[in-house]
Amino acid sequence: MVSPTSEEDTRKVQTAVIGQAESDRPVFLPYDHDDFDRFMRGRTRDDFYCGVLLGGCGKKLTPKRYTGKKCHFAHRPPVHCRRTETGEASADHLYIGQALRRWLLRQGYQDAEVTYLGPGSVHGGAIEVRFGQGRSRLIRVQLARLSLQEWQEMREHLADRHTHIHWAYGPYCGLSHNEVDAAGHAIRISCRTEGETREVYIGTQYSDNSLAWSALTECRLSNEGIITPRLNAEPPVGSTPPLAPTLVAFPLAPGTIAFTAATELPAPHPDSDGTPVRLYEADLQPIGSAVVRARITLPHAHPAPPPYQLHVIYSSAHLLPLTEAAPSEPAWLIRADGASPLPQQTDSRWPDLCPASQPSGSPPPTPTTTEPPTSTLPRLPLGEAETLRVFRSKLELVARARGIVNWETLVSHAGAIPADITPEERVRLLIAVDHPRVDGKPVLSALVKPALAPDAPAPYFADVLAGLGWRSDLSEAKVVEIWERERRNAYALAESTPARQQPSAGLSEAKAGTSPGLNEVRLVARFREHLELVAKGHGIIKWSTLLKKQHISPSTLSDEDRVRLLAAVDRSYVPGRRMLSALVKADGQTPGPAPFFGDVLTELGWTPDAATPTVEAAWRAAVDRAYARGAQAVTVAPTAPAEEDRVRWGKLGTTKAAVVVAVRRALINAARRQVCVGWHTLAAAAGLKPTDLTDRAREAILVSVDSPPTYGVLLSSLVVASEHTPVPYFDAILKRLGRPHGLRPIELGQLRKTEQARAFAAYSAAAVTADDLKEET
Repeated sequence: MVSPTSEEDTRKVQTAVIGQAESDRPVFLPYDHDDFDRFMRGRTRDDFYCGVLLGGCGKKLTPKRYTGKKCHFAHRPPVHCRRTETGEASADHLYIGQALRRWLLRQGYQDAEVTYLGPGSVHGGAIEVRFGQGRSRLIRVQLARLSLQEWQEMREHLADRHTHIHWAYGPYCGLSHNEVDAAGHAIRISCRTEGETREVYIGTQYSDNSLAWSALTECRLSNEGIITPRLNAEPPVGSTPPLAPTLVAFPLAPGTIAFTAATELPAPHPDSDGTPVRLYEADLQPIGSAVVRARITLPHAHPAPPPYQLHVIYSSAHLLPLTEAAPSEPAWLIRADGASPLPQQTDSRWPDLCPASQPSGSPPPTPTTTEPPTSTLPRLPLGEAETLRVFRSKLELVARARGIVNWETLVSHAGAIPADITPEERVRLLIAVDHPRVDGKPVLSALVKPALAPDAPAPYFADVLAGLGWRSDLSEAKVVEIWERERRNAYALAESTPARQQPSAGLSEAKAGTSPGLNEVRLVARFREHLELVAKGHGIIKWSTLLKKQHISPSTLSDEDRVRLLAAVDRSYVPGRRMLSALVKADGQTPGPAPFFGDVLTELGWTPDAATPTVEAAWRAAVDRAYARGAQAVTVAPTAPAEEDRVRWGKLGTTKAAVVVAVRRALINAARRQVCVGWHTLAAAAGLKPTDLTDRAREAILVSVDSPPTYGVLLSSLVVASEHTPVPYFDAILKRLGRPHGLRPIELGQLRKTEQARAFAAYSAAAVTADDLKEET
């Protein structure tokens, strides 16, 4: 094993992440003890991690309060951490990524994808934010240094894959002057400590090296890139033609404004980015406000909103003043991406909107003729009122169990699937769940998060708050503070309210009673680990027993949850691969496959073939393969070794299969201890010396260890060379495993870090006790 730092070292660090080790939600611990007290309000000393995306070990950090020196985070000994960046700016790449995601959301881009390249490297590596249709647009923030040749190659590489690329440069990359030469100006990016957080600022650099800074929230996006106030006001001489001055535009929360009596006006004008639009005048009412006559622009292809219907703006929208309007004309314009008709003629949220009667002889409006196909989705199976009732009911159960529910699970209880609901519709429904906002009433939407995401505010939680009356420009720290407070309020109210008999709320409640931070990925990993023990003992385990081993009540999971979780245990499935889910049976069933095993096979994409023509045949084959691997009777390499391999292993007094077993066991042990290891450790585990194994032999061993990936993670990613650097044949391992390969060093490093984090998460559960081996057969 790579030697750790001193066992007594506390590794003082100033930044951490919250939620879990793989989180990208950073926190900065203020230096002053008074600021420390404010920072810790609503938090506990167990909330902070030395994040993987900070280049850290993933272990918990303890905040330390001092009066005579700077407050800081400290590792809990023993320490096994190689994190190099620990200071005030060490999480700036995460602050920038989060800030860009929020900023793009306010620009109308709902699903921006943030990727951190080389996290933990000096100055934070790089950040790539993809957005737009098909995520064809890219913001690339270069923080770490690149050579001029690497920069030019990267520009060409990205240009081949994206329609628009917008570069921004950190303070240390040394490339902004090259961007000035290429484009006439460069966009700079930096973070400043303000109170308990790091705020993101954008600078405009010109050829005379002048640099003007402004807050990211003061900038806007165009096809040319990030447009700062200086670019609007003072474009450089010789640069591209001046851009139109920034209009005052207030972002509007989706689902808060309705209109009716829309009439189209002539001569529609293109939108600010040149997109053709149609212009309407309508009676408009925001929630909690009076009716006003205003103008609305909708995309040119959007169906005309019939004047005798209520329409709700669920999409991204902005409010602009009409400064040149005549006194008799509307003074406001709403620029919207879409609007959807309501099936009813009135709505209590907009009591003053009264559509005119439908003209006689006109066909009744239908979603297919009145709803825009790109922004409106099929009607909710249970209808909106019943869907909201189900949501509230399930969220009350989640609060009673002190848990958090995945949005995807919540939707399934209403008979829908996530694809049925747009991001805008999701925000509108969650706003409706908590409407109206009343003192003492918790925001149940705080208990909703995306699947496989950390226990933290959902990316759309700020929009829900805006729809309920909070400010739309809340800082990330403020959003987290509100989220934590509302979650605590929901738990406290649920505990003080008598329980009602309600149906199960699914997986979220099951998880709520387990250890803090347990998510679905970790639960599936624990299932796999436990089923490996069952396979080793040639046993069969009841589904209820498997759940109880994880401290989960069987009554809290539906049949659909069971099928989905067991399928996740055996994903990714290919014909002939062992299936641990075959070892799970129902209570009181007769011998043979479980009644739900056929559904698991279907979920995995199994189809009958000559070897397994029936579900029972597939089950028997799966059980045999599980037992064979569990007893180590089946080696990983399916083909016979080459002659020279047999001679080499024979001379070493062992076999390749035995070495693979020993190396796999050592890597699993390393994953449990959350550390990486070198070949000195692995060779010793197999009773060999490192010099006994060539690089080619080491590569072959690691390929066998991960073929097939029993736990769905790459244990080979935990193997390091000297100085904690990647082994030189990691890319070759990826190729032989059928994984993406041929990656650039920075991309390969990112993939390796990701796989290490997944391996640590999969094996982070506490060691299984001897009692867990005693299964019912």
